[in-house]
Amino acid sequence: MAAAADAHDDPWTHFTAGCRTFLTASTDPDVRRIMLIDGPAVLGWNEWRAMDEAASARHLAEALTGLMDQGLIARRPVRPLTHLLSGAVNEAALFLAESDDPQDLPETMAALTRILESLRGA
Repeated sequence: MAAAADAHDDPWTHFTAGCRTFLTASTDPDVRRIMLIDGPAVLGWNEWRAMDEAASARHLAEALTGLMDQGLIARRPVRPLTHLLSGAVNEAALFLAESDDPQDLPETMAALTRILESLRGA
C-alpha cells in the first residue's frame, strides 16, 4: 500500500491510492486468509484491533492530518474520522474477501471514492 501511495506526488492521490490498494489487496486469497481471517482469529479481536490501530490507523490519522494541514480537506476532529474511515475500509475489505462477484470490487471502489471525495466538501 505504501508503494502504491508513494508513486504519487499529489497528496490527495497519494492518500486515495493507498486506500484503493488496500481494498484491491483484500481480494487476494493469501492476503484475505492471513490478514482478514486467520490473523484476527489467532490473535483475538482485541489484539488484532490494537495492532491495526497502532499501524494502519496511525498512518490514516497522519494522512488525514496532513490533508487538513494542506487545506485539501476541511479541518475536522481527526480521531473519530480516522475510526470511521478505518471501520468503513476494513468492513469493505471483509466484504470483498468473501465475495465471488467480480463486480463487487469496482462497485466498492466507486463507493469508497464517493465517501473520500465527500471529505473535500466544505
